[in-house]
Amino acid sequence: MIQQENPRAKYIWCFAHRLNLVIVDTADSSVHTRQFLGDLQALIGFMRARKRTLEFVKYQKLIYPTERIRRIKSFSTTRWTSHDRVIIVIFEKYKALYATLECLLKSTDRVTSSGAKNFLNVISSFDFVITMILLRKIFSITTPLSNYLQSKSVDFIEALRLINTSKEQLAKMRSDKKYEELVEEAKQFANHHKLIEVNFKESRKRAKKILPGEKASDEIQSSSFDKYRCHTYFAILDKVITSIQSRFNDSNNILKDFTLLSPERLRTFKNENQQLPQDSFTDLVAWLPEIDINQLRNEYIIFSKSFDDLTSGIDLPTLLHCPESISSSESCEEEEKNITQDEQINMTKIGVSTILYTLSKYDLSAAFPNLYIAYKVLGTIPVTSASAERSFSKVKLIKTRIRSTMGQERLESLMFLSCERDIKIDYEETITLLGRSSDVLKNALLFK
Repeated sequence: MIQQENPRAKYIWCFAHRLNLVIVDTADSSVHTRQFLGDLQALIGFMRARKRTLEFVKYQKLIYPTERIRRIKSFSTTRWTSHDRVIIVIFEKYKALYATLECLLKSTDRVTSSGAKNFLNVISSFDFVITMILLRKIFSITTPLSNYLQSKSVDFIEALRLINTSKEQLAKMRSDKKYEELVEEAKQFANHHKLIEVNFKESRKRAKKILPGEKASDEIQSSSFDKYRCHTYFAILDKVITSIQSRFNDSNNILKDFTLLSPERLRTFKNENQQLPQDSFTDLVAWLPEIDINQLRNEYIIFSKSFDDLTSGIDLPTLLHCPESISSSESCEEEEKNITQDEQINMTKIGVSTILYTLSKYDLSAAFPNLYIAYKVLGTIPVTSASAERSFSKVKLIKTRIRSTMGQERLESLMFLSCERDIKIDYEETITLLGRSSDVLKNALLFK
């Protein structure tokens, strides 16, 4: 329907929603994770009672007197980092939770006592501990990415870079060495909290009687250590990595052309030996026919060679009269040495808005007209719809029962005021505009 009105409209699936589906795939990828999250959800429901929550708060104050009080919040389908927050609370406040359940075990209420006993057995098992630590490690990689994709100002190129970085970090976890480190960390956690189970449960091998003439041999039974590594650890990481690849690598071909406009790609083409791919910008030009593909490629190569010089000129140098032509100048070398590592990192953090600002500031849109159009279009592509969806909660607060007959125009104005509170309003100009709307208001507001 939208493309009928505007044929150039492109559907970009929200990256934040995609990442949420990756997290959902992770939760359902293994029996251990399904059981862990199911037990966690049941524990949250059990601890929601006010008296049980107060017991948990009391033991936090006793065991962790200098730390902030944390509460176990429910899982949410819209609050995508809720799984990570619950796991962090249980991991950091494990002693307080264990002491709370031991106290509730002595309760005279049969439901409370029975539930506390069951959950004590659950959280003290080695499978629960190692799965908790594993998911905590995975969520420590995906949660910062999820928070960035839900932020108001998201750079498309930066989003793709963070997605690739997260995928590489998860791929590094998939090794026998990392798995052994995980098991060792789980054992240390169990020993530190004096749990009964400090290792995997080993099941006895059941010997089967071999009948006369039977040629089949007994299947070699794997240990619990190997079973968890194959069926849980590797299975979860493989599912997360493949889910990220399948949900993010199938992006529109136009988006692949836009990745060439990233600062990292621009710096790679600074080298004269580096050449553009033969099919570069073909999908972009098919979408925007006013762009000449040959001129765009030439402008891209020329701009890439002067990219660092242009972006470094946005801010004034520390020494204004430092002679650039004399590379052996001691004063310049001294000044370069004084540049801190943090400043160098900040200078490399350049996004699409910075490049657009550079092209506009130096009036380079005339020199690079096709490249300027490409960057303008890139700046309008939304990476996420999470910020827009936050406005739905504003409607609940604005359009109440008393305002049920409110018209669309007034509702839109109130929504704008509520959502864009950071925009400063010139009250004098507002009064002037309101006064000019009628003669009565004009006499009342402007001519006192």
